[in-house]
Amino acid sequence: MRMKAKPLPADRVTLDFKRYGLFEVPLIGRYTYTCAHPPLRQHIHRNVFEICVLRHGTQTYLIGDKRFKLTAGDMIITRPGDAHGTDTEPENRGRLYWVQFLSPSRERPFLGLPPAAARTLIGSFNHLPQHPFHNCDLLFETFERILSPPSRNLPKALVKASVQNLLLRLLLDIVSLTGRGVQPACSAGIRLALQHIEQHSAEKLTLARLASAAGISASYLKVHFPREVGMTPMERLMWQRIEKAKRLLRETPETVTALTFQLGFATSQHFATVFKRLTGLTPRAYRLMAENSELFAGRPVAGTGPDFHPVAIAAAPPRAGKRQARRRRLVHNLRQAITSASRFF
Repeated sequence: MRMKAKPLPADRVTLDFKRYGLFEVPLIGRYTYTCAHPPLRQHIHRNVFEICVLRHGTQTYLIGDKRFKLTAGDMIITRPGDAHGTDTEPENRGRLYWVQFLSPSRERPFLGLPPAAARTLIGSFNHLPQHPFHNCDLLFETFERILSPPSRNLPKALVKASVQNLLLRLLLDIVSLTGRGVQPACSAGIRLALQHIEQHSAEKLTLARLASAAGISASYLKVHFPREVGMTPMERLMWQRIEKAKRLLRETPETVTALTFQLGFATSQHFATVFKRLTGLTPRAYRLMAENSELFAGRPVAGTGPDFHPVAIAAAPPRAGKRQARRRRLVHNLRQAITSASRFF
């Protein structure tokens, strides 16, 4: 007996619980991406809190006008009416979970809780500072249990009770994590390794050099770095180089060839290959999109539940008359130019 799931690619799973009468949670989901996907369009959920938890990789989010960078174990919460998405950044390689909770009503129980208790719990999200919460790994197992298909032999009532208990546990754990105060994202040794990568990203770094700079053993670094950062040290080095490349492509007129050696790549082809793997675009296509991002951003779209999910950055809502036609032609031509640029480095 499976819960209702929206048909999506195998690397993306979403569930809702309408058939069990659990309307308090419009959507829960997970993606596991092995390559970059198009940016997530700015969007709004009315009357819904959305919690995103990153298990592997890194991800940039724009909430309102604030930009946040998530690493493994980080959780970010958006409130009803908060416009959020990834701006022009792709949905990166990695694994991310998300869940939506409706704002509790004054009359109905919420996942078995009395209305007043539910409003107190979820209402606390309104007063949280808007920043990532670190070290939220304990949520991973509960997400996986909720997203796993239940036994076909269980009666529907038992499935509902099990799912409701897991969703309530998830909510209580989230509330508990937000009440711990500011937590360090990484241990001291791993923080030193990250700093060394950031400061020397254009150089040829080895595991031994990073371990020495961090004052830890190479074996400790090899085991604990992926656990705390969500990627290996060498993957982080490539990510750091590409983050710097994106900034330089947006802010300077430097050629791709000049950036190649400035960033520490041996060839332009290698640079373009890594850049496209991590962003979904070639360097030239990324620069073209960044220069014209206002044409793609549009107004935030609003919705909730399994039938709503914003797609890749799209043009703004149609406008009337000649202005609309000119805008459509311009966006169409720009999309063709980006597609063309993506074939070359």
